[in-house]
Amino acid sequence: MATITRLPSGKYRAQVRKQGVYRNRTFDRKADANAWAVDIERAIAGGGSTGTISVPKDMTLGDVITAYLEQVNVGRTVHSNLTRMKNRIGNTTIASLNAVTLRDYVESRKSDGVTGATLAADLSNLSSVLKWARHVKNLDINIDLAKNARQSLSAERIDTRSVERDRIPTEAEIKALCDYFENNPRQKIPMAEIIRFAASSAMRLGEICRIRIEDISWNERSVIIRQRKDPRRKLRNDQEVPLVGVAYDIARRQAEGRTEGRLFPYSAASASTAFTRAVNKLGIEDLHFHDLRHLGITELFRAGLSTPLVAVVSGHKDWKHLKRYTNLNAQDVHAALEGKQL
Repeated sequence: MATITRLPSGKYRAQVRKQGVYRNRTFDRKADANAWAVDIERAIAGGGSTGTISVPKDMTLGDVITAYLEQVNVGRTVHSNLTRMKNRIGNTTIASLNAVTLRDYVESRKSDGVTGATLAADLSNLSSVLKWARHVKNLDINIDLAKNARQSLSAERIDTRSVERDRIPTEAEIKALCDYFENNPRQKIPMAEIIRFAASSAMRLGEICRIRIEDISWNERSVIIRQRKDPRRKLRNDQEVPLVGVAYDIARRQAEGRTEGRLFPYSAASASTAFTRAVNKLGIEDLHFHDLRHLGITELFRAGLSTPLVAVVSGHKDWKHLKRYTNLNAQDVHAALEGKQL
């Protein structure tokens, strides 16, 4: 039930109490207060959907997210996004889950300073959870909640497009990082080798740490990357890619004396933490480990490889996506032309 109260200041406070949910907001005009209250009441009333199994009253969103993560193979980023959502609104029961809950979540994430693209990704991940609960577990859940919340971002003119990075490390930055790690006797992970391998192979850190020696063909100078990321394939996606540049030599050194096991038997999370710590220690501005992949792809184009051949290394199925990883400039054009004239 909505209550509109005029305050001593002349403003209007709208209060909504419905199905255990309470919200309030203050407006300059009574008409705006009434419109907001009606919108909130409709959002709360739209919390349920037709299903085959009634949801237990004490089942929470956190319960559903936990079950989803246990039974569905997701990537590290999705796992992290859903875990964060579980920590923030996981105590909400499925029976009371509604558009207001997600609106509050969006507002809290906006206050964290996240971009519209990040918000859209959060809601997209949640949408997958709700669809799984409805269609796989046959739970009575409104699968449109997250989708509608994502559409509301556009209605609020929040840009949900991702910002494409054009940052690639310089030779000086890579040298500084490698020197830092090689002169640190307490560093157990061979980060300098991993950095050089990443910059040459254009592989992601998770892929590098998953490489198994038995998947390397030394004669063919290639390796099978297991479960390579592909936005269009959520199941197993194994690819054979060439070990280009110094990546082959580094692989030889790391595998010396071994015929099986992981080439770099270290946690990708630990390697990522070590990289970030070193970047901060050296005062290098705005550098991510993934930027080494950008560098590797750019160097392949600089070497004169065609887009199809670069895609063999990078693993891109859609060649247009290679553009965001390519950081060629005017000097590269002149170098290419001069090279053809020689």
